[in-house]
Amino acid sequence: MTQSSHKIILGSSSIYRANLLSKYISHFESVAPEIDESQYANESPQDLSMRLAKTKAKKIADIKPGDIVIGSDQVVSFKNISIGKQVNYESAYQTLIEFSGKKIYFYTSVVIVIKEKKIELAHLDKTIIEFKPFGKKELDIYLKSQDIFDSTAAVKYECKQFQLLVDQIITEDEQAIIGLPMIWLMEQLKKIELNRI
Repeated sequence: MTQSSHKIILGSSSIYRANLLSKYISHFESVAPEIDESQYANESPQDLSMRLAKTKAKKIADIKPGDIVIGSDQVVSFKNISIGKQVNYESAYQTLIEFSGKKIYFYTSVVIVIKEKKIELAHLDKTIIEFKPFGKKELDIYLKSQDIFDSTAAVKYECKQFQLLVDQIITEDEQAIIGLPMIWLMEQLKKIELNRI
């Protein structure tokens, strides 16, 4: 991709999003937006994901109004309950064991804001993961392969041990599971560059 005349800012502290974006864009800056990510009463997982992505992008765009700011957030829904990051083996185990033989929904939102141009573009990716019936042994093998627990619902899609638990994934963009819907995002960034916004 041709380097944009605007600086690109990734509004995220996630190393996974940064690593993913770096495969497509050589120069960008990561800035942690530091926002309250609490869910509102009766807020759907989809709405939560989109609201947080917009809040992250707008907060950084207020500071850097001339830059292209990318905000993203991801929420997993299981039985209509929103699930966030799992911080240790125990919480990851208790969460994942419930997924055996069932399906979960990943909602990954991404928002592009260029404040001085009054541009705001938004996209919501929906990915479904259907799990095989699995037991404690299979789950333990996956969890013990992880050095840290810092992903949404303790899902590490790129991990081979995790993929052994999965029956099928229904998605339009597999990279969205990692944290950014890259197909949509790159299409929009290319349009911005072509239009020299």
